[in-house]
Amino acid sequence: MKINHWGRVREFIKEHVEAASSLQTWKRTVIEATWTNFPDVKNTFNSVDWYEGALIFDIGGNNIRLVAICRFELGRLYIDKVLTHEEYDRGTWKKRYKKKK
Repeated sequence: MKINHWGRVREFIKEHVEAASSLQTWKRTVIEATWTNFPDVKNTFNSVDWYEGALIFDIGGNNIRLVAICRFELGRLYIDKVLTHEEYDRGTWKKRYKKKK
């Protein structure tokens, strides 16, 4: 998979240096992946969740949440947000993914 918007991760690491190793490991795994659907992602990362079209990755012993959109047909993963567990729990990131009525 090709990862887009890695700069968002770099910005997160500036404030959370301890997260660098876990995020780099996650990145290497994603780059080597050839996912065609969500079950493929789940086979790679058992703790990944699906929320309204977004993939939610638990990284670094459940301390980091990475929210991304995967375009399987293009082989691309677009990073939307990188959050601490506390930031994720506030739920403000979900506003972007609410279903339109």
